[in-house]
Amino acid sequence: MTLRELEQLIADDEGGTVEFKETTGQRGEACKTLCAFLNKCGGTVVFGVTRKGKLTGQLMADTTKRDLFDAFQAFEPAADINVEYVPVDETHTAIVCRVDRGNVQPYVYEGRPYKRVESSTTVMPQEEYERMLRERGGFASDWESRINPNLKLDDIDCDEVCRVARKAVHVGRLDASVDTEDAPALLDSLKLSRDGRFCNGAAVLFGKPQLDDYWQLELKMGWFKGTTDRNFLDNEHVFGNVFKLMDAAMAFCFKHLNLSAFIGGKLERDEELEIPAAALREALVNAFAHRAYDGDCRTVYLAVYEDRVEIKSPGTYPSKFNLTTLYDPPIKDSTPRNPKIAHVLYLCKMIETWGRGIGVMASECQRVGLPLPTTVQEGGYVITTFRRPQVLESGSNLDQGDPDPVQIDPDPDAIFRSKLLQTIRFNPLISRKVLSDELGVSERKVRKALDDLRQSGVILRQGPEHGGIWRISIRRDVENVDRNGMWSTEKGSATRQKVDRNGSESAEKNTETEERIISILRQDQHATQGNISKMLGITRTYVTKIMGRLQTRGAIRRVGPDRGGHWEVLV
Repeated sequence: MTLRELEQLIADDEGGTVEFKETTGQRGEACKTLCAFLNKCGGTVVFGVTRKGKLTGQLMADTTKRDLFDAFQAFEPAADINVEYVPVDETHTAIVCRVDRGNVQPYVYEGRPYKRVESSTTVMPQEEYERMLRERGGFASDWESRINPNLKLDDIDCDEVCRVARKAVHVGRLDASVDTEDAPALLDSLKLSRDGRFCNGAAVLFGKPQLDDYWQLELKMGWFKGTTDRNFLDNEHVFGNVFKLMDAAMAFCFKHLNLSAFIGGKLERDEELEIPAAALREALVNAFAHRAYDGDCRTVYLAVYEDRVEIKSPGTYPSKFNLTTLYDPPIKDSTPRNPKIAHVLYLCKMIETWGRGIGVMASECQRVGLPLPTTVQEGGYVITTFRRPQVLESGSNLDQGDPDPVQIDPDPDAIFRSKLLQTIRFNPLISRKVLSDELGVSERKVRKALDDLRQSGVILRQGPEHGGIWRISIRRDVENVDRNGMWSTEKGSATRQKVDRNGSESAEKNTETEERIISILRQDQHATQGNISKMLGITRTYVTKIMGRLQTRGAIRRVGPDRGGHWEVLV
């Protein structure tokens, strides 16, 4: 280091990674700070700088270097400290001691661990020290692999095991030759059981509700008025395995978050949750997959406030992560605490790709113009927070007296259909029963709504009733036109449209016009039929006919009066 470089370093003053000492007579305090730097992100201690930040250097005696060397021997594990001597004038020298982030954290000096808090060095709390010691042997926990002799096959939801295996085969992450109906064999192959005895991980993933030994398998959810947790509007406690808790958490989000229209990079404007469901789902999966289970009866929390959504999970992030830059590129390496649990969630595509969950949350929020999420560690929890858009748009400061943020639509059936379609978009494999649970309605109501949407052509069923998938599409591809000038949809249903004598309203043209009108309405819900006619270069009569057809099928609806109302796209 040159003298000029040293002067520039000193000009920035002390901080989280820089500390000044007047002489090596303060080497004990300096070594405590170096220990704190080793336990965090590295840093520099400079001897020969006064408290006021004046570079003076110090006289170098014969014993100076030896005293420093002896002091450095009190680090455990041994520390790699880079020492440079920078002449300040003919008789005085500054000593610069620099360390990088330690490779075998935690480090101690004279038997005590230290940490850096802004520009101060303090003794590290015992809980943090013990956590870092555990991470030294690897962040992964062995709790999920421990056998619980009290856990029996009757405590395992074998149907859930088989369902997850079928989904893993369907998405191509499990070999198709696997017997997806043999739950015990599947648990064996997933290393969740040994010799007929079951691991804790099997209970987390597939246990039935209210297992006596697993009070961790609870999710607490709250919807609050204002920005504090003093006034509940709704609160739910759910017990069950990870899949049940995920379903309950997403249903709670759909229940209490608004549906908003976001404009992407194309003409269409899509209806979705005000905070993208994919981002929420990633945060919730992380909360369950990477939480601390060992000896911990604390639960995961999901809290919906008027200005934000918080997901709170017991445990900590690996110490190698800097949470202030967690959502900045590049994608961070995955470090699963519970690798067996995470592996099963990966197989059934709840975890998309190793290490990409953080990136998904960031990109989804950026896509719809929301700020990046924030993640902090506090009180033994990891807390991830998403900001809600209505507060950001209004710039208001919410308090306990603010009105209810959820605006109730005068047509609850339309809200139900919209949430139903959004849920299907998110999970095409979802069953009627799970739809019923997530939306908080009867299976009969779900079945009727699905039948209505299928008859109107808004959704299609591909594959068998049990094990098939849902598809959502307004477009119909014509297979044939019969001798009477009638055309049928791809499923050959009886829903047919007459082609006029001039052939000007062919099926292909109808379909294209429908899609263009829907795109315009997504962009501008107040668009009039006259405006649409001018934009598309077609007659107003034709626009009226096509929009009437879309209303009949339930693809769009009119909210409010003809004058002063607006259009709502339901698909």
